[in-house]
Amino acid sequence: MFGSIVLEVAIGMIVCFGSVALMASSLQEAMASICRLRARTLLKGIDQLLNGHSLVLDIYNHALVNPRGNGRAQSIGSLSLRLAPSYIAPLNFSRAMLDSLQKGQVAFANLRPVLENISDAQVRTCLCGIYDRAAGDVDRFEAEIARWFDAGMERISGAYKRHAQCWAFVFALALAVAFNIDASHVLTHLWKMAATGVFHMPIPGAEHDAGDALAALDRLPIGWGDGSGQLGLMLYMLPGWLVTASSSLFGAPFWFGLLGKIANLRGAGDKPGPA
Repeated sequence: MFGSIVLEVAIGMIVCFGSVALMASSLQEAMASICRLRARTLLKGIDQLLNGHSLVLDIYNHALVNPRGNGRAQSIGSLSLRLAPSYIAPLNFSRAMLDSLQKGQVAFANLRPVLENISDAQVRTCLCGIYDRAAGDVDRFEAEIARWFDAGMERISGAYKRHAQCWAFVFALALAVAFNIDASHVLTHLWKMAATGVFHMPIPGAEHDAGDALAALDRLPIGWGDGSGQLGLMLYMLPGWLVTASSSLFGAPFWFGLLGKIANLRGAGDKPGPA
C-alpha cells in the first residue's frame, strides 16, 4: 500500500494500540460517569482545600455552586452526589464562599472579625491575608479567592488524571487478555503479512476476490485459538499484553494523531498552504 514494509507495520501497530486505547478510555469514562467520580473528586478536593471546615457544606448548599441541590443538606454525607457538580467555575466558588462568610448579615468592610474566628489556623491565615491584600475591594477579594481555588483544583485535576490513567491501564489489560492482543505476536505477524504482500491494494482493473480479503483478515493475530487457557502459554503472552495495555497510557488522540502524520508522508513534503 505504501511501498514500505516498515511503514505498513507501523501503521498496523498504531491502529492496534489506538483502538485499544480508545476502548479502554471509553470504558473508563463510562465507569467515571456511572460512579460520579468527577463529582466525588471535586468534593474531596474542596474538602481538602478548606481542611474539612464547615464552609464546605455552606458552599455546596449555595445555588451558585450546586444549583440542582435543594440547599438544605445538613452534612457532607447527606449531599446528593447524583446532583453534585462535576465542575465549579472559580468565580462562582469565590462568590459562594463570600456569601457563606457574610450570611447576608455582615458587610464586606466588617468581614475581618468573621475571618479571625475561623477555627482552622491555615484557612484563617490564608483568608485573612487575602482580605488584607484586597484592601476593601470586594472584586479583588473574589478574584484572589478564585485564583486560590484554581491553583488547588489544578493539583486535584492532576491526581484525577493519574487515577483515570490507572483505570484505563486496567481496562486495556483486560481487553488485551480477553482478545489476546499480544503486541509482540501482532508485530511479528504484521511483518510477515506485509512482507508477503497481504497489505497491498489490488491493481485497478485486476480481478479481485472478496473471499481472499476476508481470509486475510482471519489471519490477523488477535483472538484465542485452541491453546487458550494453558498457563505456560499465558505467561509467555504476558509481556505482550502488558505492552499493549501500556500503550493506553498515551491516549487514543496520541496514536491516531501519529497515524495521521505517518499516513500523510509525502516525498515532496507538506502540502503548501493557500497564498
